[in-house]
Amino acid sequence: MKGRWLPLLLLCLILAGCGTVDTGGRLISAAEGAEAYSAALAPFLPGYSLQTAEDTLYAEVSRGSAVACFDVQAIPALERGIGRYWYPHVTATVILAVDRSRTDAAVTGWNSLRESPVPVGISSSSVIRNMLALGALSYGLDREAPSKRDALELLEHLGQNGNFRLEAPDAPILICLDCEAAAWNRNGGNYEIIVPAEGTLSYRMGLLSDVPLTLEPGLDETLLSAGLPLADGERPADFPDDYRPARTLSEEDYGWFLELTGDSSRDLRRQVLHIRRYTTADLREHILSALLLAAAILLWKGTVSHRMIRRDVRRVVGVMGWLMVGWLLLRLFKYQLTADGLLCRMCWYGYYIFQLALPVTLLYLAVILDHPEGEKKPLRPLWPPLACYALSVLLVLTNDLHQLVFRFDPAGDWASDYRYGPGYWGVMALSLLFLACAVWKLLHRGRYSPYWAGRVVPLLFCAGLLAYITAYIRRVPLAWESDLTVNICVLSALFFESALHAGFIPVNLQYQRLFTATPIGLTLLDEQGRTVLSSRGAPPVSRSIWRRISMDMAHPLLRDSDTQLHAVPIHGGMAVWQEDLSQLNRLRREIQAVQARLEAANALLREESEVKKRLLAAETNRAMFEQLDRDMERRIQTLGRLIETLPETPHPRGLTAYITLCLCHIKRRCNLFFLARQGDGLPGEELSIYLDELAELARYAGLRLLIRCGQRGALEIRRAALCYDFAFEAISWALGENASPLLGYLEPEGAHLVFRFLPGGDPGQWRFSEELTTAAAALGGQIACKDLDDAVGICMTLPLGGESCG
Repeated sequence: MKGRWLPLLLLCLILAGCGTVDTGGRLISAAEGAEAYSAALAPFLPGYSLQTAEDTLYAEVSRGSAVACFDVQAIPALERGIGRYWYPHVTATVILAVDRSRTDAAVTGWNSLRESPVPVGISSSSVIRNMLALGALSYGLDREAPSKRDALELLEHLGQNGNFRLEAPDAPILICLDCEAAAWNRNGGNYEIIVPAEGTLSYRMGLLSDVPLTLEPGLDETLLSAGLPLADGERPADFPDDYRPARTLSEEDYGWFLELTGDSSRDLRRQVLHIRRYTTADLREHILSALLLAAAILLWKGTVSHRMIRRDVRRVVGVMGWLMVGWLLLRLFKYQLTADGLLCRMCWYGYYIFQLALPVTLLYLAVILDHPEGEKKPLRPLWPPLACYALSVLLVLTNDLHQLVFRFDPAGDWASDYRYGPGYWGVMALSLLFLACAVWKLLHRGRYSPYWAGRVVPLLFCAGLLAYITAYIRRVPLAWESDLTVNICVLSALFFESALHAGFIPVNLQYQRLFTATPIGLTLLDEQGRTVLSSRGAPPVSRSIWRRISMDMAHPLLRDSDTQLHAVPIHGGMAVWQEDLSQLNRLRREIQAVQARLEAANALLREESEVKKRLLAAETNRAMFEQLDRDMERRIQTLGRLIETLPETPHPRGLTAYITLCLCHIKRRCNLFFLARQGDGLPGEELSIYLDELAELARYAGLRLLIRCGQRGALEIRRAALCYDFAFEAISWALGENASPLLGYLEPEGAHLVFRFLPGGDPGQWRFSEELTTAAAALGGQIACKDLDDAVGICMTLPLGGESCG
């Protein structure tokens, strides 16, 4: 039983609409052919006003309106809970109406049409009228087992001979309702009403309502006067007398009837007229194709956005996808409108809001591809296209005021009978110009692609799109009978997809392969912590780890002793990569082991160094004292001889003073020896004290001596020691020769240090030790006697070195 009522559900999907409940009493003529019945019924239904249907039959019933319709619409609706009351009043039978003013063909029934050379037509192409006609024809051709196939084959046979037309109210022979033919005759027509001898169906017409209706008396007479046969079988006088071949549907007949007549409009177009084979053929297909294509475009947009590298390109692709979806949804809304009024026409104009925006959006995409992401300059050259787009849309939307774009008669069949004005050609020319610029930019950008075949495919789709639009404008049947919106959206999506594969637009198609091949343990997660891309070998990131990383991305997370996780936020989620610490840990352990060994070795080396330092210090002290002994040996030996001769000296006072002088000299020389080892200089003032000390001791020995030291700055120890030794030997000679007085002067002269002595005796007899002269020569100095007219002086000259003198 469920399968039998499936066509009813589909019919409800096609015809049903949604709306708010209207509590006003309205009488709606929802079924085609019910206008006369509704007009005759209106005076007998107090509180209800006759109005035009604003929505579908079932939506009007849900609003509380009383709707005039056929029983094949009302009874199944009642069983599905749409409406609660059904009042049948009129019978309508499918008959053959032969215009005897145009033909005298012998027509008795359905089969007689096969041999008739006269064209046959159906007066209307509405869904319900096609169902009524095909149901009656199928029943008449096989009463026992009605089949739509038989009816379609008969009509197809007529169509092959050019004798069948759909929606042809001017055909000589019409398949229509008997009440329609009777009305034509009352208006001056000459139609013979023929009840097909093979059989036909009679349908009841009445009111469907959600509330009980109270009708005034006298309705039957009024209906008969209006030329409408009553539901009980009584008919006006101008109707045929014999209705025995006609069968009225009973309660159990509606199931097979709906199953039999489902998709009648589609079958008539495709199987009989052989049109609409490659596009939608009825309202249900219009709706389903729009929904399916919109869903497919949204899915495609999602996949394209997933493959995009740049966010600005993803946004543009998203805009293009929503433009196509919006166009399809507007088309879907237009097909829901029951009347071809102003709203329907504005929906038609609204198509161009989306159609004209697609080339401009593609041009914007082609422009931003040549600039870095986020740059604002690409917006400037796009103002002219955007301005042209706005003006074009405004021109189309205001077409009712000037008809420069589309030219038609608003009171006529403008939906199919219209012409193109100059504004249309201008708008299309601008749109094609933007498309050509966008395609050229994309081609120029992909000119270095090695795959020339890949560049051809987008051009083929682009050429196909232009060819299709041209054919549609010229109303080539194959293009004109198709759906412009669906085909343009499909071709646009195919063009864009082929441009992606051709390399015109940067995508990340190889990201998965890259992630698979990368040795880095990298994982991309979305905002919910789900893995989007993961490299080979990267361990899965659990929800708990994702939460811990999300709380603090600035610091790495130690997963275990050998793994550390790092994360950075990205658009739509985060990137997590793992750092393998096992090698670092191994190196750290090796470094610690090496460090321990080095510390042990350093301890040994320090100990060895201390030992060597102590040994070196001892050796240095020994060598130093040995050198000191060698330096002092001659002086000490001389001092020893002097001390031995002291008891035998006749004048011991002078020798004692000289011995004291020698001891002072030895003491100061030891002091200078140690200062030399320390590397320090000797201040000039201290050297002056040493010299004064010698002079003082020499006076005790009987020598009148005056030494002046003009050196004020620090003096290098060797030079200071040499000057001190020079002074000592000069004093020692003067004491031995009694060369009193003795004058000495030490002063710097330029780059030399000069120490002069002027003795009271003959300086030619002076003798200095070989050690002194050798030391002076080693420092680049010399000791010489100088003739001073009436005296002779001795002079030692040394170059200044080490510390400068003051």
